[in-house]
Amino acid sequence: MRLCLRADSLTTRLILLGSALLLVGALGRMIFLSSYLRNDLTQLTSAQLTSIAHYAAQDVDRDIVARRDLLTHLASKLPPALLGRPAQLRAWLQERQETNPLFSRGLFVLDTAGQIIADFPAVPGRAGSSAADRDYFRQASQGHLAVGQPTTGRIAPFPILPMAAPLLDDGGSVRGILVGVSELQSGNFLATLYTTRIGKTGGLLLISPRDKLFVGASDPTMILAPTPAPGINPLHDLAMNGFRGTGITVNAKGVEEIVATASVPSLDWFVVARLPTSEAHGSVSRLIHYILRNTVIILPLFILAMILIMRRMMRPLMETANRADRMTQGELPLEPLPVARNDEVGHLTAAFNRVLSKLLESQAELSHMAHHDQLTGLPNRKLLADRMKLALARAHRNDGWVAVLFLDLDGFKPINDRHGHETGDLALREVANRLLAVIRREDTLARVGGDEFVVLLSDLDASAGETAERVADKCLAVFATPFDLPAGSCVLGTSIGIAIGDGNCDQDRLLIAADQAMYRAKEAGRGRYCLA
Repeated sequence: MRLCLRADSLTTRLILLGSALLLVGALGRMIFLSSYLRNDLTQLTSAQLTSIAHYAAQDVDRDIVARRDLLTHLASKLPPALLGRPAQLRAWLQERQETNPLFSRGLFVLDTAGQIIADFPAVPGRAGSSAADRDYFRQASQGHLAVGQPTTGRIAPFPILPMAAPLLDDGGSVRGILVGVSELQSGNFLATLYTTRIGKTGGLLLISPRDKLFVGASDPTMILAPTPAPGINPLHDLAMNGFRGTGITVNAKGVEEIVATASVPSLDWFVVARLPTSEAHGSVSRLIHYILRNTVIILPLFILAMILIMRRMMRPLMETANRADRMTQGELPLEPLPVARNDEVGHLTAAFNRVLSKLLESQAELSHMAHHDQLTGLPNRKLLADRMKLALARAHRNDGWVAVLFLDLDGFKPINDRHGHETGDLALREVANRLLAVIRREDTLARVGGDEFVVLLSDLDASAGETAERVADKCLAVFATPFDLPAGSCVLGTSIGIAIGDGNCDQDRLLIAADQAMYRAKEAGRGRYCLA
């Protein structure tokens, strides 16, 4: 067979078709993969930023609460008589500050007119000055603990956060104000904001909606900067009005970012974790460039290879076609066509086999999903029914017994209602892990409803009742320890119904009996088990 490169030849058409397919394939990969990966990376980055924001918010909250509690404690212990003795008052402040130096810029006391009576450490120009115009003085004068507006200190030009606690006499009247001042960039305060970097240019922001200020930031230039005016950053506007979540927005500098927000529980502040989309999607751009470079290199090589191997490639195809034609005419018996050599046709066959293998793997995965609960990974109701059928068959064959424990959680709905389904899902997974730890490997723990679980005990002997009660006691015991969830420590319980049957028992009736016994356990006061 001669190699022809005429415009109407099959060889030329195959080369052009192959080249076109190569270009279309590269373009399709760039379009579809970039879209898919951008969405996938956005979701992944959003989840990571949410975790970082919540962690940072909790860290900020711990710093605020520690200082608030310390200031309240010191205010309750300060002897009122010292208010008229500045030297002794300063010594008292020195002793407390050196014992627990949470307030990096020190402590000072105001009289009811806002005049500073004493301070420690002594800052030149601070003693005797007035803070009557400060917001924290006005709030504390009303008898309330006050967290002042973050600002730049008058005496020392540092960004600071003042806190004030009223000094009350026995009658509850305000005799003075105790103030603690923390430098915003000190090593023991809001350290997470200054040390956490997300990517190259991303980071954290701590925002006070009340004061419309950036309290802290990974970027030091933003500390105490005013927040953007309404309308500049839509997602920021939502966050200032109480929205907490994730999204993509364009900041005041015109940079598109993925952001996540989380509230600081003790204040109206919130933390923002942010990362420019250009960094989050950087791998997508690299992938597109990689595809383009490969296409530019591969296309001429592909054309050259097609020209060089066309004759070699076409010969076995023609021989195969001739052999197939002779089979259809009855000249040769019907049988699998042999693979002449390991060329493109052989590669196609191998690729088909790999695709088939992937399909079988997907089928196995789908089968697993059909028989298991997606949240906890436990067997679902369908797989439980299959295992009950097998367990009852073995019990019938061996004169054995089976036991079914039907568990319904006590106190789960309030967790879902108060803290949301995400927290509820975490609680369910923890319940599953604890229950798995107390049953045998050959037994089955299944999730059959929202907060309903079933334990199947198989291959039991005549003491099946005692065995089932021991397992029920273990199940109840795992709920004695509170559940540590992101929203806080929560207490859950369970009510258990137990049904025991031999090999002649119907599995549906056995499950119903356990369910009804569980309801009797709830009616009897919850946190216990009842036998059917």
